[in-house]
Amino acid sequence: MKRINKQSHLSPEIELLFDNKKLDVLKYLGILYQAKDMCRQRQLSLEQLLYYYSMLYFETTDINTPLIYKYLRDKKQINKIMIYLENLEFVQIHGDIFTRLNKLKISISETGINAIESLQSESVEMYLKQIIDIMEKYPYGTKNLEFQKLLYEGEF
Repeated sequence: MKRINKQSHLSPEIELLFDNKKLDVLKYLGILYQAKDMCRQRQLSLEQLLYYYSMLYFETTDINTPLIYKYLRDKKQINKIMIYLENLEFVQIHGDIFTRLNKLKISISETGINAIESLQSESVEMYLKQIIDIMEKYPYGTKNLEFQKLLYEGEF
């Protein structure tokens, strides 16, 4: 019997729908942009980014299941995304070689700000508005117990 060595590939539409790294990059960059612009927070930790990213997902999707699996998957991917953004010079990573991962801080650079502001699209503007709403409705650190409940039980 012949063995087929062809890799199976998804159509571009399906791949973009379920594994869209560029969209994830835009979302994290949008969170950093709005944090600097709205909250006057120049630097966010990786945990803060994950928190806002998870809350945005919770508010914009219509599922009431525990988010722990998505959260853990995103936690695994965030390092790659931050390195990608840093290589594009869209963000600055604050720390040194001895800084623990949970102590690193991320800030958006002028290049990142210009990139977000150059995106003249209704969907990007709507997304940035949703981020503002999330940051106002769910400030980081004040709702830790509720966030844990959301992760494990699917309710806020």
